[in-house]
Amino acid sequence: MNLSPSLRAKWFPRVSLVSLLLAGCGAIEPPPPSHPHATVIFDVTVPADTPDNVVVTVVGSDPSLGGGAAPGFRLRRQETHYMGTVRLPVGEEVSFELWVDEAWRPELTAEGSPAPRHSFQVDGDMTVTATVERWGEPGQGPR
Repeated sequence: MNLSPSLRAKWFPRVSLVSLLLAGCGAIEPPPPSHPHATVIFDVTVPADTPDNVVVTVVGSDPSLGGGAAPGFRLRRQETHYMGTVRLPVGEEVSFELWVDEAWRPELTAEGSPAPRHSFQVDGDMTVTATVERWGEPGQGPR
């Protein structure tokens, strides 16, 4: 195909301009790296004497769980269980404590001593279960 000089002069700048626009729009750049996340369901069984109107809170190491401080991540009551769903990074090691947050009552062992922190690694979509033996006295809460 042979273009006349006048047609060449008319179309060449347009084709060059479109090429520059496409290159400037990121058409050549690689996509940003993705950091996979998983859906984690917390399923917490509480003592039978837990009042219906309290809120159970997960205070954990990940920012979506409060980053170790109040207010944490609130669970919803479902009969004798409290449940909630959160997205966490795959491969992350997570630790957490459970609290009743109306007066910041901590989780205790059956003997009445402070319960150890719960921990797990996020391996993919998963359910984390915990059973609270009893609640402590109101206090200052997590810091």
